[in-house]
Amino acid sequence: MVSSSAWFVIVNPASGGGHAGRRWPDLGSALTDAGVAFEAATTAGPGHAVSLVRECLDRGYRRLLAVGGDGILHEVVNGAMGQHSVPPLELAIGAAPLGSGNDWARAHGIPSRPVDMARCVATGRTSAHDVGRLDFPDCSGPERSCFFINVAGAGLDAHVLERLPARIPRKLAYLVGVLRSLTTYSPPVFRLQLDDAELQSRLLLTLLALGPFCGGGMRLAPAARTDDGLLDVVLVEPLRLPRELLRLGRLFDGRLPEERFVRQALSQSVRIETSPSAAVQADGQLVGHTPVVATLLPRAIMTLRT
Repeated sequence: MVSSSAWFVIVNPASGGGHAGRRWPDLGSALTDAGVAFEAATTAGPGHAVSLVRECLDRGYRRLLAVGGDGILHEVVNGAMGQHSVPPLELAIGAAPLGSGNDWARAHGIPSRPVDMARCVATGRTSAHDVGRLDFPDCSGPERSCFFINVAGAGLDAHVLERLPARIPRKLAYLVGVLRSLTTYSPPVFRLQLDDAELQSRLLLTLLALGPFCGGGMRLAPAARTDDGLLDVVLVEPLRLPRELLRLGRLFDGRLPEERFVRQALSQSVRIETSPSAAVQADGQLVGHTPVVATLLPRAIMTLRT
């Protein structure tokens, strides 16, 4: 029998350019020293964590720790939300931020130092967390839907992820990718349905946020809360370059929404159509193309808190 307090740890050794794999032994030792009962498994590639979650739930585990970045947390959440044997609210999900972006952990103040992270896990404190769901009506395969725990977006942000520069840290790569793409990306026409409101406009991107951070520390939705039952919708209009290029420093200090080219709204559901079709990302992972329907699932899962 698996103890109700035991954790199943899923490690992505490739996360953060191999940083998670190198630091995992230290975290494993710290968990043992803190008296945390756990079993660990290492992912073999993209998507593996989803199947690991389902296997460990069948064995009786109810506490899951994702070791790496936002990508491995995204997979663990999808494994938890996509199965039907255990209600997600009976699970506890945490993240050890040893990846490159770590935006979800940043929003919740989760420490990255192994000793501090182990203490956080040992306390076992959790709270309810909203989850977003994306449905792709034009897709008929198994990837017709997915879940997100932090942010999703269509347009420039997903376009940048498709073309991330190699061989430099992802946080810097994302910023470099944004700067490169601003001069070459052709903004599509967005048709949005937000609850009872409709909007059509040419936009750089539409961001759907549960948390305030994305892209390795950018604060595009500083007012977003992970348990308020609402999606923070951030709409960024095409920029007038080079005059507004200097304003992009506000990506990191939370003041970008003050700019005239940014609009915000709150909604429980959003339907996004674009012409032409645009890439869609969830938690920094490319997951499909528009059209897409986003739905907020209020307080749908329990997550580890400091």
